[in-house]
Amino acid sequence: MEPDVIQEINAAREAAVGFKVYEFGNPIRTLITRVTGQAYKGTRSVESYLNLMDALITDETGVFRDNNVDMRMMFINSLKSRDVHLESMLELSQAGKQIDGIDDFKRNLIDMIRGAVDRRILQHSDFITNLSSQLLEYAKIIPNKAIFDRKLVRLNTSMLYKQNKFNLMREDNEGYAALTNELIFGSIDLEYNEYGQAPETPLERIPQFLRAMTTHIGIFHLDPNRVLDIILDFYIKELTRNHRFWIHLLQQSPWYQNLDHDSNSEEAGSTVMAHLLGFRLMRFQNDGLNTPKEIFYACALLIKHSLVRLCDIIPYLRPYGEDMAKKKAAYLDHMQKEIRTNTSGLLATFGALGEDGTTEKLERTKPKDTEDEASGEAGSSKTYTTNDVVELTRALISVGDVHHASLMFAEYDKLIDMYPELAHNIYHLCDVMLEDVYDKYVPEEVREKYKIFKKRAQNSEIKSVLGKVMGKLPKMPDTLVLDILKDDTHDLKKKEHYVFFYRDWKLGLPKVETFEDLVKVFLPVIRLAGYKMYLAPNLVAKLLLIVRSLIEHEQEFVGCRPYCLAMIREILLPAVSFSSGNPGTMGSLWELLELLSFQERYALYGEWNDSLYKKSKECELLKQRTERAVKSVMQRVSKNDVRQCGRDLGKLANSNPTIVFNVMLDQIQTFDNMAPYMADACRYMSEFTYDILGYFMTEKWTGYQKGRNKKVKMREDMMPSSWLRALSVFSGMLFKKQGIEPTPLLRYMIIRLHYDDAVDDLILFNEFITKTCGIEIMGSAMTDDQIISASCSEAIKAEAFQPALPDNRRAAKRVITRLKEALRADDIALQLIVLLYRLREACLRQSLATTSTLSPRLDYVHQTMNQYMEMLTSIFDPEEYAAIIPDVKTLCSTYGLPADIAMQLIRPKTQHALKTYKKEGDEAPSPDEPHPVFRSLVQEIPHVISDRNVLKHITAEFYTIFWQLSLYDIHVPEAHYQAAIKRHTDVIAQCRDTRSSFYLTNRPSVVSKTERQAQASLDSLREDFPRHKADVEKTMQILRTSQSRWFPTTADRLPLISSIIQHCLLPRSVMSEVDAVFCYEFVMLMHRLGVHNFSSLTLFDKVLSESLPTALLTFTEYETTIHVRFLYRTFAKMSEWHKNENLYIKEAHGDGLIGFQKKWNAQTSNQEVAKEDLLSVSEFKRVMHKWNLKTTLWIEQALLSGEPHQIRNAFLILRQFIPHFPSIRDHGQVTLRATQALANREQKDNLKVIARSYLALIEKSKSRWITKNAFMGIEEVGLLGWGGAHLFRIGFLLKRNGCVQPQPDRAQTNAEKQSANGSKSRLDDRAPSSERKRAREDAAQALPAKRNRHEEEDKSRESTRDTKREAEKSLTREAPKDRSRSVSTRESATTHEGHPRETSSREQQPRTRDPAREAVREAARESARESARETHRESTRDTNSRDVTIRESSRKNTTTSTKEQSRESRPSRERSSRDNRSTASSGSTPVPGPTANDHNSSSSSVPQTSSSTSGSARKRDRDDEDRSSNKRHRGEERASRDDRSSRDDRTSREDRTGRDDRTGREERAVREERNNREDRRDRERERERERERERDRERRRRSRR
Repeated sequence: MEPDVIQEINAAREAAVGFKVYEFGNPIRTLITRVTGQAYKGTRSVESYLNLMDALITDETGVFRDNNVDMRMMFINSLKSRDVHLESMLELSQAGKQIDGIDDFKRNLIDMIRGAVDRRILQHSDFITNLSSQLLEYAKIIPNKAIFDRKLVRLNTSMLYKQNKFNLMREDNEGYAALTNELIFGSIDLEYNEYGQAPETPLERIPQFLRAMTTHIGIFHLDPNRVLDIILDFYIKELTRNHRFWIHLLQQSPWYQNLDHDSNSEEAGSTVMAHLLGFRLMRFQNDGLNTPKEIFYACALLIKHSLVRLCDIIPYLRPYGEDMAKKKAAYLDHMQKEIRTNTSGLLATFGALGEDGTTEKLERTKPKDTEDEASGEAGSSKTYTTNDVVELTRALISVGDVHHASLMFAEYDKLIDMYPELAHNIYHLCDVMLEDVYDKYVPEEVREKYKIFKKRAQNSEIKSVLGKVMGKLPKMPDTLVLDILKDDTHDLKKKEHYVFFYRDWKLGLPKVETFEDLVKVFLPVIRLAGYKMYLAPNLVAKLLLIVRSLIEHEQEFVGCRPYCLAMIREILLPAVSFSSGNPGTMGSLWELLELLSFQERYALYGEWNDSLYKKSKECELLKQRTERAVKSVMQRVSKNDVRQCGRDLGKLANSNPTIVFNVMLDQIQTFDNMAPYMADACRYMSEFTYDILGYFMTEKWTGYQKGRNKKVKMREDMMPSSWLRALSVFSGMLFKKQGIEPTPLLRYMIIRLHYDDAVDDLILFNEFITKTCGIEIMGSAMTDDQIISASCSEAIKAEAFQPALPDNRRAAKRVITRLKEALRADDIALQLIVLLYRLREACLRQSLATTSTLSPRLDYVHQTMNQYMEMLTSIFDPEEYAAIIPDVKTLCSTYGLPADIAMQLIRPKTQHALKTYKKEGDEAPSPDEPHPVFRSLVQEIPHVISDRNVLKHITAEFYTIFWQLSLYDIHVPEAHYQAAIKRHTDVIAQCRDTRSSFYLTNRPSVVSKTERQAQASLDSLREDFPRHKADVEKTMQILRTSQSRWFPTTADRLPLISSIIQHCLLPRSVMSEVDAVFCYEFVMLMHRLGVHNFSSLTLFDKVLSESLPTALLTFTEYETTIHVRFLYRTFAKMSEWHKNENLYIKEAHGDGLIGFQKKWNAQTSNQEVAKEDLLSVSEFKRVMHKWNLKTTLWIEQALLSGEPHQIRNAFLILRQFIPHFPSIRDHGQVTLRATQALANREQKDNLKVIARSYLALIEKSKSRWITKNAFMGIEEVGLLGWGGAHLFRIGFLLKRNGCVQPQPDRAQTNAEKQSANGSKSRLDDRAPSSERKRAREDAAQALPAKRNRHEEEDKSRESTRDTKREAEKSLTREAPKDRSRSVSTRESATTHEGHPRETSSREQQPRTRDPAREAVREAARESARESARETHRESTRDTNSRDVTIRESSRKNTTTSTKEQSRESRPSRERSSRDNRSTASSGSTPVPGPTANDHNSSSSSVPQTSSSTSGSARKRDRDDEDRSSNKRHRGEERASRDDRSSRDDRTSREDRTGRDDRTGREERAVREERNNREDRRDRERERERERERERDRERRRRSRR
């Protein structure tokens, strides 16, 4: 024998140990298949194959026999496979397909068969039984294939169709009768119970019955199958009473014992028994009779006990498989049609439009199976109506056979949906399955309560039926029933207690003993019933108790939460959806869900909405029907029937809240006018539905759209989208009206505020605060009356800030209480403050954002912070507020808030402590220490302020007092209180006056209610007014005591004022309008108190000179609106002092006031100040002119900058300043021209609209404009004109310097006067004839032009006068005492246009030194140098370039008008233009040289400034403003002496100019009359502007709403 064969034999013997028949990849079967294939294909010799076959089949060692390995059948099966392969190849070859090697395969296979037969390894019978007849013929096993096939057919026919012969006439009848008799009398001797019910047959009699059956079969030669059929009849007949006996008998009978029990359990069961039961079913089906239920329960018990196989019974069940498939298809088609119908809307149920324009509702067509059944009923009188599949499934469930019941549901997958009544039986099993975990996890006291409930229900039933109360049920007999749902129930009327016949049905149920089994064991069983848990409310209640107990005691049952969440997700929530509204279930489920975190709840809600309604057609249809119902209700929502619609929505939301809220919120986003009504309609919902609504609102707030991009929250114009605004209004109204928990909104805001794009979501927060707390974002619409009211008591404040809309009024106390609880939980209140500040800082860090997009966002955050702070202080009591806000050190160090925000947060705490502070005994506060309320805070300030150098200039006590006081603490608006008292008094009087219109036009109840409210408000005001006064007096006492310690005596004035502005005034003046007014009142209070080392003048100068650039460049629009209130009040107060000298003396120079010192040092700050050391009235007017000038310059620069941000801020300032600025005509013209340029050339519509609106305001205020001299209090020089007055100044200089100067030429004087006044004057006869002739010609040319340009010349004339008078003052003040130095002359000069002109022979001659001219020019040069230095110090490079551009433009525009004036003023304009251009282009001042006109006209000329050059005027204004006080005094004294010395000279000239004097007086009279008329018109316009502003505010309020 070959070695390979030996090796294969040994391998087969080793594999025989542990051999399994059904093992996949069995090594022995693999070996045989491989060697047979090799011999068949010729790769192995037939001899080797036969040797291996012989060795393995012979089995000399007996290893295959011992391990039940049938080697013979394995080889036969392998050969059979090759036979099939060869036969298929021969068929292909006969079909014409070419196959290689088929002859070799055939020969090898024949040799293998012949060798096995010849060597007697296998028998002929083995091959004849298993191989094909064709192969047998080839191998010579049979002689002829045709004869063999004929014999085979005959044999099969005789075996299958030949009938046995029985003696039916005698032996069978007698045997069956005897057998029946034995079966009946085998249990007839048993005793019946007291109710006449037969007992079960004892199991001990089973052997007796079996012997009787065996004996009768043998004696009477009975058919065993017929005997089995008789036994089954007895079994079915006695099923309810004796089923246990017959089942045990069948299990011990030969029909079951002779079966192969070693096979798989799935194959166990008697086929004969199954066929007999099937024949019974067929008999009822054929006869059209309903099959008794006992048959199905009998089958179920036999299947459960493995006596019958389910697969053998199913073919006999009707409807058959194909019929059930048709029912399933018809059901699915019906469901799909219903889905389409409910999706299409109501119009889908109507037909096409008829000719008369009407439609008729379509009748629903019946399904085909219904029509077929109807036709079948009409054709036959008897129809089989029982559904065997359903009945057998119900029987399997009832007897507790969950395994075979699940197989039935798997076979008919839509069975539970087509026949939902089966779910009751499943839930009955599940109820029993939960008993173990119910007893284990549910506390004893809870179970006892439910037992008490059950007992009380039972007593109620007994009383209603029997009419009396009994402690327990009466004794009733047990009645066996087939319906398991009646198990352990009773009927008191019939006095029967029902018991399911199969009492052992609980034994085979899967056990649920731990919470893990809820998912592993219980969930698969309950899933058989689909989503119909609503049919078993008791089971739902039991499951709820189990899950709730597990979650409540999670620490004891570690790891139970995931299983509990699975029960909620898979069972409880779907049960709610299909329940059609069960408030009890909803309430119990909410008590369970409240124990979960909001993340877990929201995850469940999301899966409920997204997954449940896609799991089956029934779920999808439920969704469509609910959506259709919700949309139908939403279409009917209106103001009149909102309550009824709310009830309908509440009913729908009790079962499918996710669908209802999804549709409702989408409708609200589309139709924003529905928001208020829907908030009112949500009143009929439960806490559970409100929680789900909070989840869906959170989802909608994000703008998420499934399958699409997120919705845009903010439009390009920085306005919220309509859908988000509608949701915001709905959310605010919902939280207000229904009083639900605001936690979802607060939680959403906290999460969103962690992101930099959270500005878009702030509208939700704004609307929520507005609706619930009645606090609106006023923006720039806050009136002065409201600001004053904010500093009064709460009664006046509430009246002033009462919302205009009823929807924005404060919510009920219950809502506010819930809001407070939500804010206190988890420090949400403080988190929101910190996150809002973080958002503001994040907006500031956005480097890529433009000013136009960044400014509105910052304003939105700012307004939200103010609104939120107002909400906190209004809803929380002071003690509650102190509990939620930590100390200032914690706010700054832990939360990273800046000092100003932290001080603002703790201000309410400090104010409450200050009001409630009481001295302990007789202890008085130390005057050298801070007040006890401020003491701890003062100690923390050094750790709070980041810049430690600040405390070198201001003390921590001052910083604390400034930030902790409010407007209420330092200001009592008595007029406001009196007005409020008078208003309520008048209301009471009207209510009591029976003849008043109010009393006559209202019902008595309204009148009495109004009177009560007014009386209550009046009483409150009378209590608040004295209390407010007392509080302010207490605060003033603290301030008077501590003001000496506010500023160190060693601190410099400028750094001190800068620190106050930077760290106190600027941060607080941009927080809110009330804070801005507080800053003004506090500054004025410091001035009135005469605070040591505090210069009010310096602070006002810094504020009015340096705050405008800050507001224009760095502040946002809202911050500018706030800050400008501080600036305006300061500017208005200064304007009042400017107009009223007595008021200025009283308030600025009052007793003990040191703030307006001209010289300041540490020694004089604490001492009495002499009146002459204070700023005089004239000096104050110059300073006031400086502030006006700088304001004009900065405003002009902003308007011409081209930056939209600066332009808007500039107009905000201008509109607020309109009552007092501009006041000077020159400044007004500059502002007017810049505004007109914007209105005409600006491309942006919004800026153009702002500019045009301001033009209307400034046109109304032009009548108030005055000249610069009038503003500064300088007397107008009307008689002599500019030239004559200037000559007097020159004469004074000559006398002072001791120079001999000829009398000035009167021709030049008159020419200069004519040039200044714009009128014709008489030339002096002593002037040269050439000069007189030229002057006449120039005057003749100027006269017609003047008549044609009335208004233009007036404006130019006034500007020229003002400019000349300014030059006169400058010369008078700045001329030095001694002027001996001569000034070199210029060798060449340029004209006004800049072209070189020829030099006359007279100019080329050497000139003599003129001391007067030198003095005048030296004064001009000194003035120009001082102006250049000031310009270089204060102006930036950009400002200089803009000024040059503006001056050039102004020069070009004015040149045309000034050219037509007299030629006598041209030399002065040329010199002034040259000086100004040289000064603007460089810091040095060149020496001006004399021109030809100097010698021709006069020997002493003065430098003049062109009235057309606005840049030169501005430089001179700056020059005047920065003069020292001593120089001003000296200049005034010199001017007065000069006037006295030259009075005689002026008198002599008055005779020659009498006519000019009369003309001047007439002109002044006309001008004064015109000014008076303009003043009257101006007052009327001011009143009209106030009314217009009020209308604008009202329009803005409406637009925001």
